[in-house]
Amino acid sequence: MSNNSQNDIIRSSIEVKGHTLIVDHPVDLSARSGTVWMFIHGIAVTSAFWEPLMPMSVRDESAWISVSLPVHAPSTGPEGFSPEDVTAELFTTLYSEVLDQFLPGRDVVIVGHSTGGFAGLCLALKRPNRVRGVVSVGGFADGQWIGLEGDMQLMARKEKFGVFGPTVLRITAWLTTRWPWLQARAASMFAHDKRAFLADKPTREALRLMRRDARLQNQDQLIAFFAGIRDVDIWEQVDQIKQPVLVLDGEHDPVIPYKQTIRLANTLPKGRLLLYPDVGHMVMNERREKFWRDIISWQTAILSEEKL
Repeated sequence: MSNNSQNDIIRSSIEVKGHTLIVDHPVDLSARSGTVWMFIHGIAVTSAFWEPLMPMSVRDESAWISVSLPVHAPSTGPEGFSPEDVTAELFTTLYSEVLDQFLPGRDVVIVGHSTGGFAGLCLALKRPNRVRGVVSVGGFADGQWIGLEGDMQLMARKEKFGVFGPTVLRITAWLTTRWPWLQARAASMFAHDKRAFLADKPTREALRLMRRDARLQNQDQLIAFFAGIRDVDIWEQVDQIKQPVLVLDGEHDPVIPYKQTIRLANTLPKGRLLLYPDVGHMVMNERREKFWRDIISWQTAILSEEKL
């Protein structure tokens, strides 16, 4: 495990079965007591995304880490990484190592956006003794997406635009990592309240950090990830997740079908549904302050209930 310090945030790396997984965290993490917030970003994003969005009470006082998705820059995967490698077991293997190598003896509450929410559910299944709860933000139990991101999956699989599908994705990635205004407008396509998304200053900083990291991206590995995530499915195991799960989303999510969000909340034994009106897939950007109030309140409540 290696460290690269930048101000008071450290970027660490963990090696697991050919994967180098990036973890961002405060330099004094070990001195911060209590349950650790474990943030996992969504597809085509980076581990740097979460920190600019945090309120000061979380960033400067709470114990937290922000973990990369597999093969998302600056993380890397093994040579020959393919769509078939994207499985529920991939997430449980990598994030179990984060718990064991990086947070030995410490419990976590996972906050995962989209694919990060799926990863959080997978880890909750595998490590129920360490995961005390999950916030699934626009998350899912299967990778059958709709809208633009669904189209991107199909392009990665060459089911849309044929052999030119991956090329379209590469060109789009190159353009959005070099023109901030284009990146912001492309990202805002997944929001419903685009004005709120584009006006939010912490979101602009998060996008800047994403551009920095994304320029290092191995596009072949990311395209393989896009193609493979469409086949993941843990619906048969969802009712085995015994921890509290907050299923949080916008009512106008253009990526995750509304019925799937309702089904997820209803299938979880301790699921709670929280839908934001006039909001899309980017809840933490479109309604940032309310988002943090809601998840901090929820975490406080579930940890208090455990003590009773």
